Amino acid sequence: MDPVCAIGLASAVVTLIDVGTKVANRLRELSEAGDIPDVFRDIKTRLPLILSIVMRTQNGTHHLSPPAQDAFEEVVRQCFEQASQLNEILNKVVVAKGDSRLKKTVKAGVSLVEETRVQRIATGLRDNVQLLTFLSVTPVVVEKGESALERRPSVFLPSYESATGVFLVPFTRDEHFIGRTSSLQSISASFETQNRVALSGMGGVGKSQIAIEYCYRYKDETPDAHVFWVYGGTIARFYQGYKRIAQHLNLPGWDDPEESILDLVSSWLSGTQDNYLLVIDNADNIEHWWPGKYKSGASLDDPSKDLSKYLPDRMGNSKVLITTRDNRVAGRLARKGKPIAVQPMSEQEATSLFLSKLGDDCSNIDEAEVHALLDELDHLPLAVSQAAAFIQENCISVAEYTVALQGSDAEEFLHEELDDSRRDEDSINSVYRTLKLSHDQIKQQKPRAAELLCLLAMLDRQSIPKSLLKVAEVTTSLGVLQSFNLVTSRAGLQSFQMHRLVQSFVRISVQKDNTASKWQEKALACVSKDYPTEIGVAEWPICDALAPHVHIVTGYEYKTTEARLDLAHLLCWAADFDIERGMYTQALERAKWSLELFRELVPEDDERLAAATWLYGRLRYYQAQNAKDADEAGELLEKALSIARYPSLTYGETAFELSHLCFDQGNEKRCLEMGKASFECWKDSEGPNSVRTLDNMHDYALELALLGHEEEGITMWQEIMERCPASDASENTKTVFTYRSMAGIAEFQDDAAMAEVFYADLAKISETLYYSEHVHVLDYRLSHAEQIMRQGRLDEATRLSESILANNSGHSEWRICAGCLQIIAECCRLRASYSKEQEYRLRILEMHEKQLGRDHRDTIDVTQDFADCYLNNQKFSEARDQYLKVLSWRNKRLDRTHTDTLRAIECLGVSYVHEGRDEEAEAAYLDAIDRQTSPNARLLHNLCVVLQNQSKWEMLETWSRQLCELDDENRQRALWSLMTALEQQGRTAEALEVRMSFLALGTPDAEPPKAWRLPQSPPVRVDRRFGRMIHPRTWSA
Repeated sequence: MDPVCAIGLASAVVTLIDVGTKVANRLRELSEAGDIPDVFRDIKTRLPLILSIVMRTQNGTHHLSPPAQDAFEEVVRQCFEQASQLNEILNKVVVAKGDSRLKKTVKAGVSLVEETRVQRIATGLRDNVQLLTFLSVTPVVVEKGESALERRPSVFLPSYESATGVFLVPFTRDEHFIGRTSSLQSISASFETQNRVALSGMGGVGKSQIAIEYCYRYKDETPDAHVFWVYGGTIARFYQGYKRIAQHLNLPGWDDPEESILDLVSSWLSGTQDNYLLVIDNADNIEHWWPGKYKSGASLDDPSKDLSKYLPDRMGNSKVLITTRDNRVAGRLARKGKPIAVQPMSEQEATSLFLSKLGDDCSNIDEAEVHALLDELDHLPLAVSQAAAFIQENCISVAEYTVALQGSDAEEFLHEELDDSRRDEDSINSVYRTLKLSHDQIKQQKPRAAELLCLLAMLDRQSIPKSLLKVAEVTTSLGVLQSFNLVTSRAGLQSFQMHRLVQSFVRISVQKDNTASKWQEKALACVSKDYPTEIGVAEWPICDALAPHVHIVTGYEYKTTEARLDLAHLLCWAADFDIERGMYTQALERAKWSLELFRELVPEDDERLAAATWLYGRLRYYQAQNAKDADEAGELLEKALSIARYPSLTYGETAFELSHLCFDQGNEKRCLEMGKASFECWKDSEGPNSVRTLDNMHDYALELALLGHEEEGITMWQEIMERCPASDASENTKTVFTYRSMAGIAEFQDDAAMAEVFYADLAKISETLYYSEHVHVLDYRLSHAEQIMRQGRLDEATRLSESILANNSGHSEWRICAGCLQIIAECCRLRASYSKEQEYRLRILEMHEKQLGRDHRDTIDVTQDFADCYLNNQKFSEARDQYLKVLSWRNKRLDRTHTDTLRAIECLGVSYVHEGRDEEAEAAYLDAIDRQTSPNARLLHNLCVVLQNQSKWEMLETWSRQLCELDDENRQRALWSLMTALEQQGRTAEALEVRMSFLALGTPDAEPPKAWRLPQSPPVRVDRRFGRMIHPRTWSA
């Protein structure tokens, strides 16, 4: 061809390809969006084919005869004109997003007018396809003296001048090939024992790039060997690849129309002694390889044959390398050899690839932003390359790309085509279309598998339990999805995970199909049906496995009543498990949401509404920060009790929580009433020996003992031990019940040594049931330390408490920490280390105020302990302020004659005396005496002290005589006070008579001890923590 003409032709080809590619891409995008006019559908199919043939034929035009060259040039020019006309028509008829209704109507009319013109262009394209096909397959005319090996291929091929083997890899070598060492080594190792090796992995993972690099390495090591590359994505391209092999090898009959090219090349590959490497790239469609077993949309000339029969079988010098995204194809084509699974790149490899694609633009890139983006892309090479190209072309930052990828623009970014000359022209160069190809093949081969993929995408992408997937044909469907590497198995095929980008693609697809709500509802139904309705230790692993999926499915918006009821149930059950894990804030939010849904969806007397109300009330009680919160929690629980039927789980649990709430509020009568109702509910519902009956009996026994009914509590514990052998509980649970009962009896009989033994055993048993740092284990260990303290082994008790405190540093149960500090503080008090005790008491008080608020009963009890510490440390004004707080609460919440109320008054009086405020002390003591049916001797003595300090001799005489009537250790003090009062009134004879009685008690005739002139502090308030810190549920132990 004339050089000038050649330049003109080259320019025409470039211009055609540029315009044609734009039109083809535009038609493809419109087709995927469903907006393509009918008249363009045929053109959409033919135009890419023309461009492909033009590019292939251009490099070989010098072999054509002059008439053929002229014909080729004319066809190119016609195609350019047709593509330009199409572009013009598209601008007229395609509706844009911002077009008005009038403009859309006008374009629809233009489309009708232009239809005849477009059909004429389509006819011309059809003729040009036939002509170009003929030109592309026309045999090369071999001039005399020219070797067949000197013929040029129809695409660019690297030259190996010193090599004698044919090299038909249509891609240049990547001079910056990164990583993949293990995959390349695995290929070499596998070829030592087998002649077929398959690389399998999801689309875009880099299989073809590894194969290209292996081809070059193989050729470097074996220059005389042939290297063949055949695209196996379609039957036509497979045929074309074999034809190129026949042509370049000049096999006899390759240009004979009657000769079967596939048989010809297959026979040569199986019989030659030459070394060769044959690469079958993108062998993805299983229907092309075994059409007899699978439905096929295409066929060979002979339907009885399949492509798999045309691969060489022999061992020796032949090597066949297959790349496929379908593990089934990989396994069958590799035969005895196990396919090599190609995984996404390592973080280091992906980082190097990303930076290499950015080139000089990566100097100011933030490393943390790069890692965040690569994590989002899961290190998938195609996605990494695509991201780098997009960032470079659109001048955006890495962070902006990452944010957009996570938002509504993800489809645009995943859809972006990557211009990569090292990928086959028929390969798809965008992540979205790569995944869509796999999805479409699955949908065609096994629709159930495609449906399962949609369901999986609506769950958390990691650790999806197989048991969760209650759908038809789940096993075979999962097999297909694994074959395409869209999901991978974990934990012995019992759980699965999905690639992040696969999940993004499927979610985008179902949104476009308007089926997202359908699959979200199905995912919710699967999770709610699989979630345990009652949660004990045995159910924890199930709940743990489902937790991430619960988080996902509760984040969708549901419209149907059925789905909203499923959501309400799931929120209720998940909140119950959150309580077990100590995640009270999340549990409260879920319980509130569940209650709102049930109030909207079910009648007012529905048992489900009762359960939701109980759960929310329970959590409001746990999270109460003040008296108002506790009162509102009580109202909710009372409401739940009124709705719940008797006997039922909801009734029994509601009564249980109400008994605890009433205990904390100081409503002891209601506390015991609800405690009894709880265990009787379980007895009527499940029998006298059921696990829950015995568990609630234990709690009621504890409440009885704590509220002063020790004998009744001990009797109930003895009854529990008698019932245990006949219980349906496990042996471990029976042991727990027995030891808890014996520990309770020992504690309330003040047998700390025996209680110590039982608590130690309970801690060991619980450790086998749960784990060493579980809250129940720590609770029993803390009770064990308390019993050691009560026996006076203070150092040992302190060490144990400090050890528990250290182990619980990261635990969500703050009460364990508070209990440890409580025992350490008590040990300091017993050592008279009041300053050290004060530090611990302050920490304990701050924890309670933060967690429970200042009005909670436990906070008030801790405040009283803090006040006692001030009193012992002779900080009387500080003690007085704290006692006033305690007394204010106890006067409001407890009975005016309650032991704790009277003690607070008496302690306040003691602090007044030490401050010299005797009148206020006198008023406090008289108030306490007025509340008692029979005042105790200590209180009367303290009153006498303040009366003597004020020289109120007549009152002193009256109260001293009353004190003398009490025959106890205070009688000596009472006689001395009476004698003093009489002497100060001048009644010497009576005073002398009292003195004789005083001396008769053996008291020396001397000044009384100084302590007799000071008030006596009441005994230390005994805070038994047995079972009150935590309420362990042992039903599933």
